[in-house]
Amino acid sequence: MDSNLIRRPLAKIVTNKKPCLSAFSTTSRQNQESYRRAKQRANIRPNSSFLESDDSPANNHIIFNPPSAAPSVFNTPLKFLPKEDKRRQLLATTQARLAPTSTRLPPPVQRQKQVPHHHLSDADIKEIQRLRRDEGSVWTNKKLARKFNCSTMFVSICVSQCGGDNLAWQASEKARLDKIKADWGPRRLMAHEDKLKRMEMALRDA
Repeated sequence: MDSNLIRRPLAKIVTNKKPCLSAFSTTSRQNQESYRRAKQRANIRPNSSFLESDDSPANNHIIFNPPSAAPSVFNTPLKFLPKEDKRRQLLATTQARLAPTSTRLPPPVQRQKQVPHHHLSDADIKEIQRLRRDEGSVWTNKKLARKFNCSTMFVSICVSQCGGDNLAWQASEKARLDKIKADWGPRRLMAHEDKLKRMEMALRDA
C-alpha cells in the first residue's frame, strides 16, 4: 500500500488548521465598520402612535401604548380599566385592607432597673475572701458571684479592699499570660498593641 495515500489526509488536516483559526479570529473580531453597520440597522423609526400629530393637544399629556401582550393587573393602570371591570373592585378592596389604620400600639418596652440586694453579711464576705485566698484557682470571681448572688465587681471589691487580695495567684496568672504572649508572632503582637491603643483612646474620649 502506498504511503502517500495515508500522508495526504494528514497533510490536509495540518494545512487546514490555519485557515480555520484565521477565519474564526476574523469573524469574532468587530471593527469600526461592523459597529456602524449594526448601529445603522438598529436605527428603526419609531411607531406613529408615539409621534405627535396636528390633532394632539398642546399641553403635556401621557401616551399609554402598552406592548402587544395579554393585559395584567400589574401593568394596567386603574385609569385605563373599563368601569365594568372586576379588577376595579379587587383593587379597591386591596387598598382598603392595606390602608394605615389608627390601631393602638403596645406600650414601649423598658429595661428593668437592677436594684442592689444588700443581702450579704460579714460572714458571707469573710467566706468570699477565704475561698478566693485558699482555692483561688477553683473559685473565680464569676463562680463566687453566682454562688452568693451578687456582681463580680462586688466580689473584686471584697477581695481587694478587705485584705483578702491574693498576690500569689495574681503573679501566677501574670506569668501564664506572659508565657502565652511569648509564643505570639510579630503580626499578632502588633494587633494586640493596636487594640490596647484603641481601648486607651476610647476611654480617653469618653
